[in-house]
Amino acid sequence: MTRYFFHVDNGTFIPDEDGVDLPDLDAARMEAVRAAGEMINDAKQSFWDHMTPWIMNVTDDQDRLLFTLQFAAKVPSGEARYIPGSSEHETKNPPDGASG
Repeated sequence: MTRYFFHVDNGTFIPDEDGVDLPDLDAARMEAVRAAGEMINDAKQSFWDHMTPWIMNVTDDQDRLLFTLQFAAKVPSGEARYIPGSSEHETKNPPDGASG
């Protein structure tokens, strides 16, 4: 078993001093997602009010950075529509000279 540490910065740096013993990296990934969800739930409205990304840096017992999670909420201003399958880089009109 390896001890994994889940350090969080949600505007305030919160180091994980204890860590959690887990069997492998996949288990650490699952724990990170579970813990992130719990933190968002516990934060209640403050997560939505601050609108700054939260960052979780996951390290092993040798202080090696294994992966980072970032999670944030975005609330559009004005009227916004969600159009599945489109991205900011797609255009609604065909390129010049293209028939359509």
